[in-house]
Amino acid sequence: MAIIENPMIGKARKKLGNTIFYTQWGKNILRSKPLEVKNPRTPAQQANRGRFKKLTLLLRMVNDNINEAYAGSTLNMSAQAYLISINNRKCWIDDTPAIDPGLFILCDHNGSFVGNVALTSALSDTITGTFNSNAQNAGEENDPIKAYGFYPDGNQIWQFSQTATRSTGKITLARPGIAGLNIAVYLECLDRVTLIDGNPMHVIKYVGTVAVI
Repeated sequence: MAIIENPMIGKARKKLGNTIFYTQWGKNILRSKPLEVKNPRTPAQQANRGRFKKLTLLLRMVNDNINEAYAGSTLNMSAQAYLISINNRKCWIDDTPAIDPGLFILCDHNGSFVGNVALTSALSDTITGTFNSNAQNAGEENDPIKAYGFYPDGNQIWQFSQTATRSTGKITLARPGIAGLNIAVYLECLDRVTLIDGNPMHVIKYVGTVAVI
């Protein structure tokens, strides 16, 4: 855009090719003609919008958690925008709007994490997880483990209120209303060897899906 200061021109508004010439607030302005953009409504474009909206709504449910995990390390974008970009490329089942929990990412950090995780459900609305500590140092043994539940069919994701200490090797997760559903579980550990802004790095990984009785 160019502003032309010429009192001899006076007020004007004209088009010439891809250029528009007009007067605003007493100044003569020359600018390029904006491209004509129509609202795309092809099936593929609508499907992509639906996927984007779905990811936005899901990640908003745990926005505080992912912000804490990344601690501003995603540079010029929010943690939510960063994860939407990653997930939109890889988490879908074929060309459907269904999400594969094993490909859905809450944090892409790699580091110290529990091992040999096994999930079972022997009590209504309850999931029991067992694991090996795999701690890299003594400080990690006493760290809490957070857990997340993801119900893809109902577009719900949440942090369970229950936590466990890494050294215990067991966590019990309960939430009303999940009986009869297939719940994907993600665990969150701290890596005290790798630091982000001086703090332990958060590692969140999918550990399996369990049919809750």
